Amino acid sequence: MFKLPEGMERVWLMKAKGMREVEVAQTLGISRQAVNKALKEARAKLFEAFFGLAEVFSWEVARVNVEKGFMVARGKCGNENVRIYAFYIPGRGVRAFFEGEFPEYILKHAVEMGIIEKPDKKELVKALEG
Repeated sequence: MFKLPEGMERVWLMKAKGMREVEVAQTLGISRQAVNKALKEARAKLFEAFFGLAEVFSWEVARVNVEKGFMVARGKCGNENVRIYAFYIPGRGVRAFFEGEFPEYILKHAVEMGIIEKPDKKELVKALEG
């Protein structure tokens, strides 16, 4: 299972939830440069994880947003073309779901990350499709 290192994940999550880099640095007691470096590395690792997952399953990537930690892709499930939504969940790693099959914890995560305002599956699909 892919997971960001704990410190890097903490920095990425604070920034993903809307904190400025200087605020993250002050909160964690580290330099702004350390925050910037951690964010660059986190974005690169998330990008690699999403594209690696797409490659393994032969999905066509439609959209990746490493700042908020999600990917939208197209793929096959049996003979059907389906949409796949993958999320980076702090503490859990990358999780992927077929369209409309979002469990409650994903809806809650999407609200916490500022992707949607209220836990609603249709709203989430609309936001992810951007």
